[in-house]
Amino acid sequence: MEAVDCAIGRFPELLFSVEDPLKNFKKDTYEPAFRAYQEENREIFEAITEAYEASPAPEQLLTDLAEALVSKVNQELAGKKRRQMEEALMNYNMAIVVYVNPALILCNETFGPRLAQEVTARWKANFPKTNLKVSDFETINSGFKKRFCYITTAVCESLGKPDDCYELTLLRNYRDTFLMGSPGGAALVENYYDVAPTIVKHIDQLPKRKEIYAGIWQEYLNPCVKFIEEHKNEQCRGLYQDMVDTLTKRYFHQEDTYHE
Repeated sequence: MEAVDCAIGRFPELLFSVEDPLKNFKKDTYEPAFRAYQEENREIFEAITEAYEASPAPEQLLTDLAEALVSKVNQELAGKKRRQMEEALMNYNMAIVVYVNPALILCNETFGPRLAQEVTARWKANFPKTNLKVSDFETINSGFKKRFCYITTAVCESLGKPDDCYELTLLRNYRDTFLMGSPGGAALVENYYDVAPTIVKHIDQLPKRKEIYAGIWQEYLNPCVKFIEEHKNEQCRGLYQDMVDTLTKRYFHQEDTYHE
């Protein structure tokens, strides 16, 4: 059917229209970037809805759409060197998590969430080293409004600490008061938001992620807590900066650390 073929043919554009998914993944720029993405791809979302309503096998259509996207990615990756492939996959992963899936969920309440789940399932089947999770726009955007502390939150979760635990509350308060109010502090926090989501994503893919998070706690976060308690704010800032720099060098630019 023409509507079905059109939707399947254009579906991969939803991914490839995102050129730099990390560029606007910040508190002040994510929402307008996401809304622009929705509008840019409005015709594709409408084509998917039309195809779903016209298809004699709508559930199979969802699988076919997801497979079309994965197939196109495999074509794009073919012939690339390992480093180029890893960098491309990193961008694709991020684009799916913060643009494609949230937009699919919003495009149609009848099938959108199921299509996002199907895309994620097909993606994991083809790229098993990835660890994508389906998130909706409101969850992601509200995270910025709550000022997510990505690395610290991931570490505390791995240690079984709740989101409102003493350490997280203390560190967030330090960030939002001392750091944001000190010279260069806002730039440091902004840089953190630029790199932290990818750092956490890469660590989460590693077999020894719990040991890695435990090491971050022992080497950086627990000493930071003690510095704050002792009103040694500058010492905490230095250690905080060292943590961001070290983890960026170790985990931001690569996905080939599975031996750790």
